[in-house]
This record gives sequence, structure tokens and C-alpha cells, in this order.
Amino acid sequence: MSDFTLARESCEAFLDFDVLVSENENGAEERRLKNVTAVRGFKIKSPQLTYEQLQTYQNFIVSKYGALTQFTFTSPFDSTEYNVRFVPQTFSVVYESGSFQCSFEFKVC
Repeated sequence: MSDFTLARESCEAFLDFDVLVSENENGAEERRLKNVTAVRGFKIKSPQLTYEQLQTYQNFIVSKYGALTQFTFTSPFDSTEYNVRFVPQTFSVVYESGSFQCSFEFKVC
């Protein structure tokens, strides 16, 4: 069973590549891959939460020290368990109409 088991309202998968961009003096760009491994991850939103439920989400990110510690997450897209980390500075909380909602991103290690 995955380490991350908290409820999700939505989950968006992303796939990209790390590309380094250099600009020459004449304005032309040179691009190259940092590495050939794809960057995979997930953007997640929680359901509407009470203050007490919000504390559970915040306690989870604190227990992982943000992006420091990896943990497991099962993708709803392919039911595969991935080793992931939080993407730095993506955990946010919105308060609206008396409830809270979190959003954050995971990056596959």
C-alpha cells in the first residue's frame, strides 16, 4: 500500500523533459537535453476540507520535510506505485466559503 493515501478531488499527470536553453549574443537559442529520462509527475487537488482535515495534509508534507524525503504514491491512471517527492513550493491552501482545499505536485524519483 502506498504511503500517500489521502483523498484527492483531482489528479493530473504530466510528462516533460529537462531542456537546457542557452542564448547566444546574436539572440539565437541553443537547446539540449539535460538527460534523456522523462520527467513524470502529478498535480493533485484535495477535496474540500475542514480545518482538522487540512491539518492531516499539512502534517504529511511536514513529515516528509517537503521535497527532502521520497514516498510512494499509486497513480490513478495506471494503478502503478511510484516513488515520488513533493515539488518544492507547490503546496498551497485556499480558504473559500468556510472550507479549505490543498493543491500540490509530486515528481517521480
